[in-house]
Amino acid sequence: MASIVSSTGLGSGIDINGLVTQLVEAEQKPVTARLDKKEAGIQAKVTAFGTFKSALADFRSSLSGLTSLNQFKQVSATSSNEDMLTVSAASNADLGNYKVEVKQLAQSHALASSGTYKTANDPVGTGTLTIKFGTYTTASGASGTTTTFTQNAEKGSLTLNIDGTNNTLAGIRDAINKANAGVSAAILFNGTGYQLVLNSADSGAKNAMQITGIDALQYTGGTVAGDAAIQTQTAEDALLNINGLPVSSASNTVSNVLKGVTFKLLKAEDPNSKTLIDVGITKGSSDDTSKALEAFTKAYNDLLSTIKEVASYDAEAKKAGPLLGDPAVQGAMSMVRSLLTQPIPGLTGSVRSLVDIGLKTSADGTVSLDSSKLSKALESNRDEVAALFSVIGRASDSGVQYVDANPETQPGSYGVEVTRAATQGTLKGGGALSLSVGTPLVISAGVNDSFSINVDGAVSGTIKLTAGNYTDSQSLLTEIQSRINGDESLRKVGLSVTASLDEGNHLLITSKSFGSASKVSMGSSNATLGLDSSAMATDGTDIAGTIGGLAAEGKGQQLSAIGGAATGLKVLIEDNSVGLRGSVVFSRGLMERLNKALGSILGSTGSVAARSAGMQKDLDQITEDRTKLADRMEKFQARLLKQFTAMDSLVGQLQSTGSYLSQQLKNLPYSGNSN
Repeated sequence: MASIVSSTGLGSGIDINGLVTQLVEAEQKPVTARLDKKEAGIQAKVTAFGTFKSALADFRSSLSGLTSLNQFKQVSATSSNEDMLTVSAASNADLGNYKVEVKQLAQSHALASSGTYKTANDPVGTGTLTIKFGTYTTASGASGTTTTFTQNAEKGSLTLNIDGTNNTLAGIRDAINKANAGVSAAILFNGTGYQLVLNSADSGAKNAMQITGIDALQYTGGTVAGDAAIQTQTAEDALLNINGLPVSSASNTVSNVLKGVTFKLLKAEDPNSKTLIDVGITKGSSDDTSKALEAFTKAYNDLLSTIKEVASYDAEAKKAGPLLGDPAVQGAMSMVRSLLTQPIPGLTGSVRSLVDIGLKTSADGTVSLDSSKLSKALESNRDEVAALFSVIGRASDSGVQYVDANPETQPGSYGVEVTRAATQGTLKGGGALSLSVGTPLVISAGVNDSFSINVDGAVSGTIKLTAGNYTDSQSLLTEIQSRINGDESLRKVGLSVTASLDEGNHLLITSKSFGSASKVSMGSSNATLGLDSSAMATDGTDIAGTIGGLAAEGKGQQLSAIGGAATGLKVLIEDNSVGLRGSVVFSRGLMERLNKALGSILGSTGSVAARSAGMQKDLDQITEDRTKLADRMEKFQARLLKQFTAMDSLVGQLQSTGSYLSQQLKNLPYSGNSN
């Protein structure tokens, strides 16, 4: 508002400045008071709403401790002698007590080059260095002791060309390590000279090395005369007894004997000494779950306390909270209460709601936890308690595995049916193979020892077989499979195959992957093996079936629901059985439902944001009203000043005229009757 320029009225003597100020203030004061009161009320609501929003966010944060399945089924395993072995257990472990005796540790095969070299750059020899993996078996007979090497078909063979560019100790070491094919090489200084030492990457009796092609490194376990390499450590399996039952393992980490239990063997025990293993529910895990639930109930009660503070009516003080009756507050709390009291959709067991695990609601709306009832629920069925809180899918068929779901997947029980099992891509040789002692299959170097194939879209390099007379199918199939799987191009992208013979003795090369992406086709031919124009490639097929009675999308061995309430549900079929495969019960759990609901309330488009925006709009309107009031008062002041100034001028003129007339009258000559 502009300041008043004039001061005391010159014409009238009236304090126009003070009078106009008082008149403007009298006009402005009630409007300003009304705006101040309205703004104070809105600001009180803004502050209260901020407190409410913070309490909602804190309650949402309390959900995090109850979202993990591991929170409800914490399994632990203990060893009575951790110098001998340690043990760990996953949440799906079979519970129980076990007596374990470690009789022998697994170890990897180790070899050293014969002789001692003056430097690491001394030449060793040239040729085609071949390293195969397998098992050495020694047998005694009438003709003496013989050692037989049986190749491990699951391990790829390594073939390296050693020539004048890499025939030194260092060159061979680098070539082996660069291949990254299951064997490591190093150079050792023994005090007088240097030796090349080789170690199989994997322990176990089936992973012993056979080395041929370089005389100084040759090792065949006595199967071929002229072995020069020195065996410094034999390849051995771990041997142990579990509750009296013998168990062998290629590794000292044993994880495939008891479901969910992993042993790490550290030392072979003394005879008749046994380590006691206890696999059970983690001590105190029920207390941890109780603490998480107590934190959850406290956060909810704190939220109620905040609501009582900002959105209730105090009858004693006869005062209403700033958010009493606020629709955003009422809507949010109605949603939360509903989710806390409703059974979880999809659950059919004895635990379906919070009431079933001991959550009680008092008359004032606060909740409390019956720890005794919770403990009983955890002891009797932890899986059902876990399902109450967490997203989970449970398959009734052991050959069906729940994989995943998406936000659109609805809770429920969905039947699974496989109408077509997934298959693997194959390449079938055109001619039958006949092998016997009398008529061996002859592989000759440079004649019929090579071919190439394509696996799942990847192209192999040239695959060369070991030359020789193959008198039995198993040795030939092992050679073919290990050579393909040892191919660098395929190995780098993680692809592998199996080699077998069909009923008609045709060579069958099968990709280890499943589905329409599983393909094996011929590259360069090898007529001896039937890999020529008569060979037939058959691509793999994806699984087909239904989930919840509706056709599902198949990819490899995985079925994905693409329609109906189950949409997004994914399961893996681990075998080739077709037909009805039981059902998958899917539930979202309370924590996800609460988190999603609170997320929608607190999100940028939720009711809290909308209500906050509305209150800010009201504050902006008050600011605009104040601006308009100031403009109106400025104009009102200007109008009053103009009017009073005109009045003052008129009064001044009248006073001047009166003074003039009075003066003139005084100057008139006296007249009157002389009589």
